[in-house]
Amino acid sequence: MRPGRSAIRLTLAVVIGAAALACGFADVITYVGDTILRRDSTVPFRVVVEAGGDQLPAPRVRLTSSDTSIFELTAGQDSLWAKRNGTATLIIQVESSILTDSVPTLAQSLKVLP
Repeated sequence: MRPGRSAIRLTLAVVIGAAALACGFADVITYVGDTILRRDSTVPFRVVVEAGGDQLPAPRVRLTSSDTSIFELTAGQDSLWAKRNGTATLIIQVESSILTDSVPTLAQSLKVLP
C-alpha cells in the first residue's frame, strides 16, 4: 500500500522545516569580553547568540576551557579566572534539542599575561 499524497506532503514539510530550523538556529555566536587576561584576576564576560538576525534572550550554552591550568570558568559561568600565563581556548557551544549532529560552536582564543 502506497502512502497518500497528503502523508507524503506532511512528511516532506516536517523534514524541510526541521532542516531550516537546524540551519538557521544559531547564525552568530559572539564572545563579549577581554581576550587578554591578567594572571590571578577574575574577568566577567558574556555570550551573545543570534538567530535569523535576532538576539536570543537566554541562550543555553555549554562553556569549556581547553586548558584549565591557564584559565577556568567560575561557578556561575559568567567570569573567567586567569590562573597562569599562557594561551587557551574558550569553547562555546549552543545547546539545543533540535540540533543533534552539528552543534554551533565558537572557539575563542584567550591569552593570560602577568
